[in-house]
Amino acid sequence: MSQFYTISLFLLLLVFIYFTYQIMNLLVTMLKQRKKEGAMEFCLSSTGKYAYIGMIVGYVVAWAIFIWTCIVGWQLDSLQWINNGLSVLTIYTLIFSMQLANIILLGKKHMLIGRLLVDYRKMKKVDLNSKREMTFVYAQKTFRFSTRFIDIKKLRATIARKG
Repeated sequence: MSQFYTISLFLLLLVFIYFTYQIMNLLVTMLKQRKKEGAMEFCLSSTGKYAYIGMIVGYVVAWAIFIWTCIVGWQLDSLQWINNGLSVLTIYTLIFSMQLANIILLGKKHMLIGRLLVDYRKMKKVDLNSKREMTFVYAQKTFRFSTRFIDIKKLRATIARKG
């Protein structure tokens, strides 16, 4: 059984590293684009702001649980404790990275959706429907993303004045 925990710990660690890389990559992309364009601002509704603050707090709590289970696991010499803590952290990292990919930053000429930089002037067939999603055609490809935590009025106003 010890071999199973060792293998599963290694696989969970690989998944955790991948999704942590995705989170860091998204954050670095957002910071670089905000520095490059300057006027980029988040397009979150008040519910979205609270939800993302809650997700960040949850991410910190998941890290605290992981550190606690690692300490207990090393004291008891049990890989199962470490494996459980890493499982919680990996699942939460997966969820957090998927939600972080839906954040929109609006600028004067560009819109950043996760890592996708879109020029307003080249967007075609923009549809904000009642299913809490936005679809548009950009560079002859159709894109669809969730607008669950997005300020729709601000997004519509920005897209309407695209020029």
